[in-house]
Amino acid sequence: MHGRHLTYAVAGLALAFVPAAAAQNNSPNKPKDAAITLAADPTTIVYSGATTLSGRVSGASTGGVTVRLEADTTRPYGDSYKPTGATATTDASGKYTFALKPLVNTQYRAIAQASPPVTSAPKLVLVRMLVGIKLSDSTPARGRLVTFSGSVYPAHDGRSALIQKRSSTGRFVTVARTTLRDAGDARSTYSRRVRVRDGVYRVKVSGDGDHINGFSRARTINVAG
Repeated sequence: MHGRHLTYAVAGLALAFVPAAAAQNNSPNKPKDAAITLAADPTTIVYSGATTLSGRVSGASTGGVTVRLEADTTRPYGDSYKPTGATATTDASGKYTFALKPLVNTQYRAIAQASPPVTSAPKLVLVRMLVGIKLSDSTPARGRLVTFSGSVYPAHDGRSALIQKRSSTGRFVTVARTTLRDAGDARSTYSRRVRVRDGVYRVKVSGDGDHINGFSRARTINVAG
């Protein structure tokens, strides 16, 4: 009989401690788990341009945290991350920044060396081909041919360069095309003679797995006579 009473008493004592433990776990003073954000500005650059990756580490400890950057340059993105070698240290508010010049489309993620380490959501930065444009004459006589020429970075030998004219609706329409030629490891070149009318022209090179569509700046041609 006494043993039975003792068993019930101990059980009651254990139950009495459960609410207190739960209250402790839900305490607003309990340290928060670390977290990290990642943003890119801009998210699309032209080849040789720069982007800024930045974010913030939040949690129990924010200042002085080492953040390292990993990159994946192969599609589909997300399964081949490699260290970039770039690291940053958070300031007192947990903020960090990287300045980068990716040469191909690249997906990044940041890893904060907190305890335990935490990883950001991925951020994709797209890289446009750099397309130059030169005109042999921007005010040609009626019926004369104008030579469109320029360089494309990086090299994309064999791809098409589309010479386009802006229509009355504002849409660019292809009026001629030519093939990019070898001009060394760094660039390709194009050249094409075109009979033109008054209007605004540009050159487009379609993208591939490493780069997105590249566009030259727009050039105006005024036909004389």
